[in-house]
Amino acid sequence: MKRKNTFKSLKMRLLTLACLGVTIGGVAQTQGTKPNIILILADDLGYADVGFNRGSGFPADKGVIPTPNLDALATNGIICTDGHVVHPFCGPSRAALLTGIYPHRIGAQYNLPNDITSELGIPTSEVFFSKVLQDNNYNTAAVGKWHLGFKEDSYQPLDRGFDDFFGFLGGGKNYFEERYEDSFYRRQGGTNPVINEYQDPLQRDRSYVDRAEFSNAPNEDYLTDVLTDEAIKYISEYTADPNPFFMYLAYNAPHTPLQAPDAEIAQFKIDNPDFEDLVRNSTYVTNSTPVTKLPVADQPAKIEEIVEARINYATMVTNMDTNIGRVVDELKKDINVFNNTLIVFLSDNGGKVFTSGAVNHPLAQWKGSVNEGGHRVPMFFHWPNKISGGQTYSHLLSALDLYPTFVDLAGGTIPAGKIIDGKSVMDKIIAGEDARVDDCIYVMRPQNGFHNASINCGKYKIVKKGDGGDWNLFDLTNDIEEANNLAGVLPNAQEIIDNILEKAVEWVKEFKDQKPAWFDNERNGGHPHRVHWFDTEALPGYDRLFGSSELALGVEDAFSSEFSVSPNPSSNYFNLNFNEPINKLELEILTMDGKSVKKVIGTNADKPRIDASGLPHGMYILRVKADGNSAFEKIIKL
Repeated sequence: MKRKNTFKSLKMRLLTLACLGVTIGGVAQTQGTKPNIILILADDLGYADVGFNRGSGFPADKGVIPTPNLDALATNGIICTDGHVVHPFCGPSRAALLTGIYPHRIGAQYNLPNDITSELGIPTSEVFFSKVLQDNNYNTAAVGKWHLGFKEDSYQPLDRGFDDFFGFLGGGKNYFEERYEDSFYRRQGGTNPVINEYQDPLQRDRSYVDRAEFSNAPNEDYLTDVLTDEAIKYISEYTADPNPFFMYLAYNAPHTPLQAPDAEIAQFKIDNPDFEDLVRNSTYVTNSTPVTKLPVADQPAKIEEIVEARINYATMVTNMDTNIGRVVDELKKDINVFNNTLIVFLSDNGGKVFTSGAVNHPLAQWKGSVNEGGHRVPMFFHWPNKISGGQTYSHLLSALDLYPTFVDLAGGTIPAGKIIDGKSVMDKIIAGEDARVDDCIYVMRPQNGFHNASINCGKYKIVKKGDGGDWNLFDLTNDIEEANNLAGVLPNAQEIIDNILEKAVEWVKEFKDQKPAWFDNERNGGHPHRVHWFDTEALPGYDRLFGSSELALGVEDAFSSEFSVSPNPSSNYFNLNFNEPINKLELEILTMDGKSVKKVIGTNADKPRIDASGLPHGMYILRVKADGNSAFEKIIKL
């Protein structure tokens, strides 16, 4: 057991007190009660793929997945029917969860690159709530998927407030040990080293797990089982200590690749004999776009692909449910430990449907979308000492709320000066009271040259997708499917939209000039969105999205009047001319779709030049960063 430093409380500002929902005149019922906390995060879990979320109206031909262990926890706790994450993709959603802020504030609105050598990650200035709990004498463990940075001594779990870590640092992994470990170790030290995160071996703290811990037999050491084994070991160790513990149990399941043990797939079919034929014959599958867009002769094969995906996915969910039951059994070895453990369950975003297996019924769309299917997720709170079972919380709730809630429960304080976008909600949830009266939840996804966006405020939601479109308005209380656009129909629709947009403008003002710190697939030298953010400035486009000139990008303190390129066009070299010497200079040539084709770093230069002789003819973008100032120039290679 690692020793803890004595925590010294920081004085909390009144603003932070307000964020935490703590009143000056009284003490909250759960504040400082220091329960054990287990946060279980599923990956790409469909909204309808847990029993507690399905309801009696769920169409059986979409495939009913039994989840008895999750259902037992949920029905003996509080089911949150309007729980949301703040981004429809894995990395930004997890960044928000652990930092308590919208990822757009820190340029984390894209997944990190799939590259285990990357030195990118969530800024170290952002204190994770795990660090606050650690400083309040919690034993802390992260188990499973990380996806928040690879660099040691900066971005790994042990650098962000966790005493122990077992899992993988990237955004995904194959599920069977022999399918990723062998390929990695075979190529270690070779001329083609592995940098793909899906092939990166499991890690314990800062070291790769010894291969001797795994079986050599095929289809053994299934990832969800292995992660649960380690989680149980940590729980067993921590419960022997008088201090409370926090565990972040982030399963990879049921994220692709869709892999499950053959024996369990066979058993699922035996236990659910009608599942396969119901799904195969459902109009949900036969009339789906992946099927109907194909020639008729090719449709049966696509239907079988979707059916197989659904069965494999369902088996993965069943396996995860069984493993969560194992975690509960470990806690119940001491009923006092179980009763004093808060278990919070949710998914990192919506399910990925059809050939990826998930079902988000009755929600519109899926992972990646700003419709409900992209960010409304299964969620519950279970805590026998404080929560009476059989409750449903129907008010708006955000994953951002977990940071201040957990800090509040631990008796901690938000670090001085830290922005928090969530609210401490535990007492409100227990009382069934709205914790977000007049507050909204924002979801924005950059796509091509525009931001798709949705804003949930109470019963209403507004959505805008694609440049030039109008805001749609939905009453989610009566239309969770987002089927009936009330814009132009409801007499006061425009007033409702304008009021929501007014709040959104004030929110976006706080970070409107923040650009991405990385893009998700730049490992091979480019990303199609880079040009939108850094050349044409079509993104972020908040002024166009929200209809407010106040959100136009700020004028940079650049050097356009002190900098020129000549000759332009040129067949070989481009000369850069500055009015004064430059101490630190970075030059980069990008294709018009954002792919980097040449980089130059120099110092103490007032007339640098860049060799473009090896580039094909055409138009390029020259990115210049000199002594902290940035500018872009279109250049033509003859």
